[in-house]
Amino acid sequence: MSVLLRVIRRPQSLGDLSIGEWNRLLAEIRPLRLGGRLSWIIEDQGLVDACPAPAWEELRAQRYFAQATQARVRLELRSLRKALAEVQAPVILLKGAAYMQSGLRLARGRDFADLDILLRRDELEAVETALAAGGWVSETHDRYDQRYYRRWMHELPPLRHRQRSLEVDLHHDVLPLTSRLRPDVALLWAASQPLALHPFRVLCPEDMLLHSATHLFQDGEISGDLGGLLDLHQLLLEFADLEGFWQRLPNRAERLQLGRPLYYALLFCASLLQTPIPKDTLETVRRFAPGRLNGRLMEWLVPRVLEPRYPTRRPAHIAIWLLYLRSHWLRMPPVLLTLHLLRKLGRHMGKQLA
Repeated sequence: MSVLLRVIRRPQSLGDLSIGEWNRLLAEIRPLRLGGRLSWIIEDQGLVDACPAPAWEELRAQRYFAQATQARVRLELRSLRKALAEVQAPVILLKGAAYMQSGLRLARGRDFADLDILLRRDELEAVETALAAGGWVSETHDRYDQRYYRRWMHELPPLRHRQRSLEVDLHHDVLPLTSRLRPDVALLWAASQPLALHPFRVLCPEDMLLHSATHLFQDGEISGDLGGLLDLHQLLLEFADLEGFWQRLPNRAERLQLGRPLYYALLFCASLLQTPIPKDTLETVRRFAPGRLNGRLMEWLVPRVLEPRYPTRRPAHIAIWLLYLRSHWLRMPPVLLTLHLLRKLGRHMGKQLA
């Protein structure tokens, strides 16, 4: 097992690490950008004195880098608020920005590269026009990519302000329009909660957890996204004491047709990170489990692509490739998937020959 997984499971094990294991821990953390978050876990557990001074300084440096990133996100939010003042469109913050603006503990030290927001689909055109006037532009110039995003996906091509580097992703749904799962986004809007900073809102706790699970296990390739699983782990820890949370969660997943992502989220949080989850909740979500063969395959694949392997083991190339195919299979029907992959293959070969 990787040192990082051992430490997340049992932070007290830091005091038992050798210098070689500390070096390996830092090597595992760097590409995942989890140092800032680990620094807060260590501090919360009162384990700073268990860290060698150079290691603690590196973790704190990653914390400060994440704080600088979050400051950029807050600036972007203020700029978006100003640009959208005349549109009067409500905006739901997703993922990192939502955790940060909600004041959740898991946001501390969390680094992220983009700002994800959810809009009502019938307000997309007005919002996109207002942002273009405010200086946000799309860097996706390929006609096929533009058409692919606008016709099939749950988001528009990424935007970036001319004077800033932060990417802004405008979502109108939580999954591609061609996805095998089609949650009713109107239910998310109805249960969303306003923030003090108008017009921004966040998903309710159950929906926030379900969206994170969906992003990792239904819309993503899973590989290398231990940070996504850590999000789920920390969200579950944070929401566990909310009255009725564990009872509402499976029912909400069923209503939104997101039972399968929730099943995987709880399964792998419990098995990989030893997240404390009530036994009756684990038993309840078993009704969302896949067939026996698919279930065993996922139980074999997911740990191999989530557990850090660098620098002691080679990447799990077969598992990565299979989950890559799975992610595309879940996003679109076979004919569209075949045409899309052929298009990507042709473009890749063209670049190689150029």
